[in-house]
Amino acid sequence: MADEEVRMIAEQYDIDLSEIKGSGPNGEVTLQDLELYIKEHFYPKVKEELKLFGIRKVIADRLSKSYREAVHVTINMEVEMDNLMKMREILAGKLGKKPSYTVLMLKCIAKAIRDFIEINATMEGGRIVIYDSININVAVDSPIGLITPVIRDVDKKSLPELLEDYKDIVDRAKRGMLKEKDFVGGTFTVTNLGMFGVDTFTPIINPPQIAILGVNRIVEKPVVKEGEIKKAHVMMLSLSFDHRAIDGAPAARFLQRLKHYLENPEEVFGDG
Repeated sequence: MADEEVRMIAEQYDIDLSEIKGSGPNGEVTLQDLELYIKEHFYPKVKEELKLFGIRKVIADRLSKSYREAVHVTINMEVEMDNLMKMREILAGKLGKKPSYTVLMLKCIAKAIRDFIEINATMEGGRIVIYDSININVAVDSPIGLITPVIRDVDKKSLPELLEDYKDIVDRAKRGMLKEKDFVGGTFTVTNLGMFGVDTFTPIINPPQIAILGVNRIVEKPVVKEGEIKKAHVMMLSLSFDHRAIDGAPAARFLQRLKHYLENPEEVFGDG
């Protein structure tokens, strides 16, 4: 029965059906009512849609024919992490606990995405959709393997809110308690293999998104600064992107901006 289907779907999204104004007989919530509610509350807001045409369409068609799938290109960039490590200590003093590097980096990533919003997009059927909402899928280990639940509006959330959301996602993933709502509406993906001692890798794009960022381990090593050899904690960022949808130069500029925020975290978190 349709009403049973409505109740089952509503449960997956933790929706109280009494909050929805139904259009069915006697105000009953229909499947269409529920689908509209889910779209409005769980899917990202569209900023603009771009049709592929001209040279971009030619490039897309040609690359698609060559590879049959998304054309993965990966670029790597080294980042010094000492300032973010110091910021973590400052924030720990205010929060009463050390925030995870993943969450701190998520805030920096969201700020960089906002500056280069064209990377916050999906591509399907010859159409690129750029989103205003920054909803980041985060790769999490679970009993059924690596999964990518989404954290919505990362750029708008405070650090305590983001820490709580991340903890909730990880906890429920480990207990196998994630629902359908936790996987819809993502616009960009982050995967972290740093805890496994990985220095660099080639992340696979999470379709239909056009980009994914790989985060690697932080390691101390000598670097040359102003002609002198000094110690620094560094990390490699590995960005894979779909070359049909975005070129190397804008992807590299996004990565440069992210590097800037990670090395100057006061621009993201203030003075802590």
